[in-house]
Amino acid sequence: MIKKSFPLYILIINIVLTLILSEGNISEAGFIAEPVIKGIEFPVTISFTSDGRLFFTERCSGKVRVIEKAITSTPKLLPEPVFRFGPVSCYFERGLLGLTLDPQFGKNGFLYVYYSHKGSGHDDPYRHRLMRITVKDNKGSNPVAILDNLPIGSQREWGRGNHNGGNITFGTDGKLYLSIGDVAEPENSMDMQSFAGKILRLNSDGTAPKDNPFYDQSKPDSPKSYIYAYGLRNSFDLTFHPATGILYSTENGPDINDEINIIYAGKNYGWGPDRISGKQNKKGLEDPIIVYPSTIAPTGITFYTGTKYPSEYRDNLFFADWNNGNIHRVILDNRKGVVSKVDDNFFKHDDGIVDMVEGPDGLIYFTDQGGIYRLIYKH
Repeated sequence: MIKKSFPLYILIINIVLTLILSEGNISEAGFIAEPVIKGIEFPVTISFTSDGRLFFTERCSGKVRVIEKAITSTPKLLPEPVFRFGPVSCYFERGLLGLTLDPQFGKNGFLYVYYSHKGSGHDDPYRHRLMRITVKDNKGSNPVAILDNLPIGSQREWGRGNHNGGNITFGTDGKLYLSIGDVAEPENSMDMQSFAGKILRLNSDGTAPKDNPFYDQSKPDSPKSYIYAYGLRNSFDLTFHPATGILYSTENGPDINDEINIIYAGKNYGWGPDRISGKQNKKGLEDPIIVYPSTIAPTGITFYTGTKYPSEYRDNLFFADWNNGNIHRVILDNRKGVVSKVDDNFFKHDDGIVDMVEGPDGLIYFTDQGGIYRLIYKH
């Protein structure tokens, strides 16, 4: 996720510019970032309930926390966490990463989290885990590992600690989708016996659906049975078109070629031991719909379906980046996902953006490493 470092003098300049440019500045398109809450510990992923509560993960503390009345002018961060996972490995890009709510959350209280587990020894190795807890009255209990022993890279707090991917979401088909990076080993992405470098599709209880493209009836628990798409380097986030059900994802490339992809069942997206990314125009490979020759580190991605913004923004695809703090707007000209226009300067934030979702109030919400914001239209 973190792709660049700066000399000290540039950091000083950025701090000065941040002080000069207040959060009240309106973008050319007429939008402003209004803080929901600031001064929190690196919120990675956010997810809303229909009643306006906002759940989020803190990257290094292992805490899932909740903000009540998050869509109002008087949000309230509850002092006690909903649940604390751990121990969490927070080295490099690891941490408490993905979070999503069950489509029937109001009835079953199920909340799902994907995190980097800090192992303590042979019987408790470092690994990624997909967990489910049951939330009642903003308190979580009954932790269950629905998919355990997922690849993490090094069995320590140094070495390979990047390319963890790590977000989860439910599809319009009711299945749970999980992105996992190649954990800095490109050969994993083409290995059908590895979970790494893939997008997985699973039932909400952690089993592999029998209609998955590579489901192996003789080995239903094998990585191959869970794989929905492969040949990916580090897909940070994923979202479904609300009308068509088509899956879109952000993909972090190497030093070049960050991508936006449409993810189709069983398709190969080209990343592997040869370390080639971007559009390859090769038979058997699925090319990205957008490529950035210079790295931007794309992160959160979502569709806008609300009515709080002008009508031209409805059904647009929005995604954010970490390197520049930009929100990008993508206009699709038909239901097959063909890109009509990309506005890379739709909105500029003062810090790198991590996650982005549409709230139940019809506004876009996003996170940076210290706060959660809502995007307000002022014109």
